[in-house]
Amino acid sequence: MNNIVDHMIETDTSLGAYLIPGGMGQFFDFGDHRGRVKVSAQATAGAFLFCEVEVDRGGGVPPHIHSREDETFYILEGRFAFQIGNETVIANPGDTVFAPRRVAHAWYCVSEGGGRATLLITPGANFEEFAGALADLNIVPKKAMMGEEASQFIRLSARYGIEMLPHLLGD
Repeated sequence: MNNIVDHMIETDTSLGAYLIPGGMGQFFDFGDHRGRVKVSAQATAGAFLFCEVEVDRGGGVPPHIHSREDETFYILEGRFAFQIGNETVIANPGDTVFAPRRVAHAWYCVSEGGGRATLLITPGANFEEFAGALADLNIVPKKAMMGEEASQFIRLSARYGIEMLPHLLGD
C-alpha cells in the first residue's frame, strides 16, 4: 500500500523515482521571474532539467543563443511573447514553444497579471550550473543587459555556451 505524503520523497530508491509536490523544489529568483526545479539535471544524469517558472508582466530573458541545449516551454497561465529567429509569436495557456539550440530567441510575459510556464531544457546539466551561477551573483538577466552588469553577464553566459545578443534588444 502507498503512503500519501506532502513533501519530496523517493518512491523507489533503486529507480531514483521521486515526487515533488507543488510549491516545492530548488528555488531560483531572477527578479522579474522565479523558478523551481522540479527534476534536476543531476537526477537525470544530465539528460534534462525540468522547471516551473512564474513571471511578472514584462519579465523574461533577453535575446540569446544556446550552443549546448534546446528549450521547450509549456504555458500554464498568462500570455508570453517569444522571439525565435526573425519571428515573434504570442503563446497562451496550453501552447508549447520549442526554441532549438543555435537559434536566437527571447521571451517575456505580456499578460497583466504575470504568467506561469514549465521549461524543459535538454540536456540540462550545463544550464542548471548557469542558473546557479546567475542566482549566486544576483543577476537579473533583462536588467543586467540594460545596465552596468552587462559585460559581467555576457562573459558569464559565454562560459556556459550562451551568446547574449544586446543588439537585438528592444521588446
